[in-house]
Amino acid sequence: MVLMEGRRRNRAEVTDAFVFTEGDSAIYLDPISGDFKAGDHVRIVREGIEAAGAVIFPRDGGVSAAGETGRRPHALVKGFACAVGDIIEAD
Repeated sequence: MVLMEGRRRNRAEVTDAFVFTEGDSAIYLDPISGDFKAGDHVRIVREGIEAAGAVIFPRDGGVSAAGETGRRPHALVKGFACAVGDIIEAD
């Protein structure tokens, strides 16, 4: 994947994950750039390869809001079983 010149990509790394039986994931995130909002469509990148598309629902309405409340950023990812080290991206 090549970043487009001048475009800012929302990115975060999964630092902890719990997978539900339905295949969804509760995850902790380490934000890299940008922010995610509830209902954003995201790409999950595993070992440099786009593994899946999913929808993210951050706990506090946005990943950046977690810092304002003093909690570690965490979210629900619907549609994919995330693993530690996965990168979540959205445009």
